[in-house]
Amino acid sequence: MQLLFSLVTAILAPVVLAAPARDISLRHEPFHKRENLCNLSAPPALCQPDPTVSVEETALRAYKFYRAFVVDGDPRTMFSLIDSSYIQHHPGYQSGPRVIWPLFCNGNKLGNEQGTAWCFDASTNMSYARYSTTDRWRWVDGCVHEHWDQGESIPTAKCYKLNTTTTVS
Repeated sequence: MQLLFSLVTAILAPVVLAAPARDISLRHEPFHKRENLCNLSAPPALCQPDPTVSVEETALRAYKFYRAFVVDGDPRTMFSLIDSSYIQHHPGYQSGPRVIWPLFCNGNKLGNEQGTAWCFDASTNMSYARYSTTDRWRWVDGCVHEHWDQGESIPTAKCYKLNTTTTVS
């Protein structure tokens, strides 16, 4: 067994060391197995508003939220970006993250990046996701604070351009 471990390590070490620098500003880990958290009665952690969060960081958080909500089906990450005062503007749903927790705790994804769209409009502090519908969220102090999903459309000219040039050596 030790010989096998040594062999695998010797073969893979140069591959890992030779890996190119990666963009960490948009890094997301592939989700191989969806995490079902429905055994929890509430989200494990919510976003803590922080007035020092920059526009750039909010845009990155908005992209991370889109990935968690639409593409990855990652309830842990999704709810870690929603504040405890979350306001719901959809008729029939009350406000608060605990109200929507049962809808998303199972880790179902809604689409993929090829069939969906995302935007963060820094002038309004709103993010958008289009999949089978279009959702809009208002961000306050780095957290999702409000949600709309009726008659929404993604702005065509105001989408924030994320930094794709940052690399780690």
